[in-house]
Amino acid sequence: MNNMTYLPLPLILRKTLGVLLLLVLAYTTALAQQADHIGEKKLYYGAAYYPETWPEEAVDQDIARMKELNMNVMRMAEFSWSKMEPEEGQYDFAWLHRVVDKLHANGISVILGTPTATPPAWMWEKYPEIARTDDEGLKTIHGARRSASFTNQVYQDKSVAIVDQMAQEFGQKPGVIGWQIDNEFHASADYSPETEALWHQWLQQKYTSIDSLNQQWATDLWSQTYQRFDQIPMPLKRMWHHPSLQLEWKRFSGDMVIAYQQLQLDVIRKYSSQPITHAAMPGQAFNYYELFKNLDFVAVNNYHSFEVYDRVVSNYDRARGIGKGMHWLFETAPNNSGGGRQGRTFFLHQPEGSMKAAIMMNYALGGQGTMFWLWRQHRAGHEMPHGSIIHAWGAPAANFDDLKELGSYLKASSDFLTTHPVTPAKMAIMYSHDSDAGLRIEEYANGLRYYLDWTNRFYFPFHDHYLHRDVISPASDLSNYEVLFIPIMPILPQATRDRLQDWVAQGGTLIVGPMTGYRSELWTSFTDYAMGDLAKWSGIDVTSRIPVGTQRRAAEVPLMLNYHDDLGWKPTEAGLWSEALTSTQGTVLAHYQSGMHDGQPAIVENTVGKGKVVLLGTDPGREVMGNMLLHYAEAKGIAPTLGGEPGVLAVPRGANNEGLILVNLNNAPKKITLPSKPWQDFHAKEPRTGEVTLQPYEVQILQKP
Repeated sequence: MNNMTYLPLPLILRKTLGVLLLLVLAYTTALAQQADHIGEKKLYYGAAYYPETWPEEAVDQDIARMKELNMNVMRMAEFSWSKMEPEEGQYDFAWLHRVVDKLHANGISVILGTPTATPPAWMWEKYPEIARTDDEGLKTIHGARRSASFTNQVYQDKSVAIVDQMAQEFGQKPGVIGWQIDNEFHASADYSPETEALWHQWLQQKYTSIDSLNQQWATDLWSQTYQRFDQIPMPLKRMWHHPSLQLEWKRFSGDMVIAYQQLQLDVIRKYSSQPITHAAMPGQAFNYYELFKNLDFVAVNNYHSFEVYDRVVSNYDRARGIGKGMHWLFETAPNNSGGGRQGRTFFLHQPEGSMKAAIMMNYALGGQGTMFWLWRQHRAGHEMPHGSIIHAWGAPAANFDDLKELGSYLKASSDFLTTHPVTPAKMAIMYSHDSDAGLRIEEYANGLRYYLDWTNRFYFPFHDHYLHRDVISPASDLSNYEVLFIPIMPILPQATRDRLQDWVAQGGTLIVGPMTGYRSELWTSFTDYAMGDLAKWSGIDVTSRIPVGTQRRAAEVPLMLNYHDDLGWKPTEAGLWSEALTSTQGTVLAHYQSGMHDGQPAIVENTVGKGKVVLLGTDPGREVMGNMLLHYAEAKGIAPTLGGEPGVLAVPRGANNEGLILVNLNNAPKKITLPSKPWQDFHAKEPRTGEVTLQPYEVQILQKP
């Protein structure tokens, strides 16, 4: 028997992770700090720093260059487990203390990452059971990150032990302003017998009886009826499993990650009052709303090239919409990105001035900090092609001067931006990770990709018309919004439906669809109405539904829409799918002109209490979608932030719109019209009124004089 030197978990937590999960679900968000900012109330600017791979004498050289760039924060340690614990139970933090001390003495703060994504070689050798098993029974081995199983007891215990030691060492350390749990969680499932037992327990806790599961999943179809929970398989990629089973497996896998994260949160909070986060990647099916529920602030990693800067805007709106104060950009490349198994590279901020625009997007939309990945290019190993601030041979990267100018610009902007937060929005659009997961199982509209179609079809119309908005989750508070749009969200939870009904009755304008509310929370069809009880209280129902898809084949007949004369909108082609609507009291805003629903209502508006519900039976196209959002915004007295050509990020700042940040996201000039009030350029101290031409990637911070 091994002599165990790691910290044991309390017995109740060691019995099963299913029991732990119940504790996590009962854990209140009150434990989160909920601070408006972390560290000092200022903007932070820095990079990911890996001093463990370099001689210690390089630290002094690095700090001198960091100060030259006006950098004031570094993110460290998330991959350095073998350096912290070179042998089981033998800890060495002296090297990290020396680096933190030197940074702090030079005015550079630190965010520490727990190193649990990369267990050391001795652990793999002594405890091979920590390996993640894939759906074909193959096990991972040492040499990559994120390859251990979240549900393995040894991995959990070892993770708790290293985090406990680390939190004791640095929980009250001067210079440490925050923590990051692990790195870029994903829900890569484990198929070990240990996980299978937890999967069956998770299902039993949720459904109580096997008869209930059979009834709700309709398992008589294809003779899938179960007599016991332990008969239910873990879904294999090569098999066509029941969609409800697949969705529940995704949820279960996500819950295991969140439970694993909670182990670390509990340990850090014993020794440190500094806020805690996780570095998340946008555009994934993982439910980040659930992941961040017990965290203190939001951090995202954005690696988007200049061609799609407008898409990145939605990611920061999502981060702000979680409601954890000022968010952070934890990773973006200072020049090019690169890596992966093929060692490929791609540009992110290629045209002149584009990097400043990319970084200012984050700050404009409520960010407090930006950190590049990475400071010094790796001299060996993974991701060597990735761009950096300092090359492996010690020379500054080609854009070093641009980074220096940006650091100076941020330092000068810090007080204004931190004292003038993003103005509260009156419009919102809802984003659902749960629906994303479901649509990866069943597209219905061929070619649909939730993140891309949600952004390109339905988020961009807000951006095109300069309608200030938040991106919120199904659980978000609705009380501060006048207009809410919920597109392609098949799963509309019952709790959300109930809140929406009350919100509309009190005067809210709800725009629903297309492809919203047609699946239950178990990804099944409704049998009373096409969209369940939404039809009852909205007064709008669906009589027929046919798929259209994301792209029309050349041989197919275009499905056209004709709009109500009062709207003045030209006919457009319908997309995604086609629902024929009906309403006894509602107003028809659009009819189908062709196809199997020729002449049937396609868009209907109905008054409900003091508010309105607008149901879209199809996607009318980006132009009409923008006109529709503008129409309902104006009806609520909500004015666009700007006028003029689309393509500029415009973010009002301050409780009373005392500030306005403009970022041209394009490699071409853009003419915009400012709101009718006097403005002054914060940096140039020059007046700005009326029509203004922004040069490619130009940034302006305006304020009331």
